[in-house]
Amino acid sequence: MKYLLTFIMPLMLLVTACEQTEYVVPNRTVLVDVRARDWDPRENGRTYETPVDLPEYDSYLNDQGAILVYASFKGSNYEPIPQVYEGVSYSYVANAGGILVQIQSADGLKAVTPPANMRLKIVLIDSAVY
Repeated sequence: MKYLLTFIMPLMLLVTACEQTEYVVPNRTVLVDVRARDWDPRENGRTYETPVDLPEYDSYLNDQGAILVYASFKGSNYEPIPQVYEGVSYSYVANAGGILVQIQSADGLKAVTPPANMRLKIVLIDSAVY
């Protein structure tokens, strides 16, 4: 029995001592201030949109990575987009080179007023396919 333990113990140490490799890819965060004059009206004032130039968001990141967008209204906490805030629906469309932020009333029928000031926090998450 002692001889069996003599062979098993070193084998257990060898198996549990294997090094595991973990790859951590950092994300990038971009802050953008959107002013009231940056919004372009569409559909007789029922929809507004503003393009956000984002050269960091290239075609590789568009295909392989991810993007998260948050909005801060009136200097408050960041809310994730898509979001309905005070009866206004916020959404975005991401393409390589930028995003297009859109707002409309939550029911899609009423005219909306763009926010006076809004800060966007855009989180770019690099990734790789294995």
